[in-house]
Amino acid sequence: SFAFATTAIAGNPAPVSPAMAVVVPTAATTGADWGGFYAGGLVSFDSGTLAYSNPPGSAPFVSYDYNPNTAYGGFAGYNMQRGKMVFGAEVAYNSGGSYVVTFATEGTSYVADLKGRVGFAAGNALLYGVVGYSFADWTTVTNTYPASGLSYGAGVDYLIGEHLFVGAEYLARDMSGNGTIVATIEGHSQIQSAALRLGWKF
Repeated sequence: SFAFATTAIAGNPAPVSPAMAVVVPTAATTGADWGGFYAGGLVSFDSGTLAYSNPPGSAPFVSYDYNPNTAYGGFAGYNMQRGKMVFGAEVAYNSGGSYVVTFATEGTSYVADLKGRVGFAAGNALLYGVVGYSFADWTTVTNTYPASGLSYGAGVDYLIGEHLFVGAEYLARDMSGNGTIVATIEGHSQIQSAALRLGWKF
């Protein structure tokens, strides 16, 4: 009987393993959610050059370096996220105050930036590139003239918790505008900014 029992037990089919649980991706595996509106403040460390052409459209005949400058401002934008790819648009304002080394009364005041952004979400970080258009006021001793031109750069934002994020961004701008100093001239303003950002995602 012992042999029969042993044979019967040995002949039983192996126990069926429980079904494997289906793993559903979570925010921890897909990265942070960057979609929606956001806004914040920035401090910007600016440098660059201001060059003059006469007549407008010709090669610059003189160029001056800007004094290193610290400016303050804000930004607001909207992101759309598809998987790890993030697409967005942003507007930013910089208080300016960059004046050339030789003439403290000639320089560029405020700077406003319209940006298109494309980024990649990696964990809580968002790495992105920027292409846009920038506007500023070019100031002389007696007058103020508008300047504008293309801008480009790159940055990174890092989400702390669900809403707060910190970031850093580099942006280069190549702007020009016409004015009058004795004769009609064209000002070419190249401003590079390294900005620290603090924002809130709604």
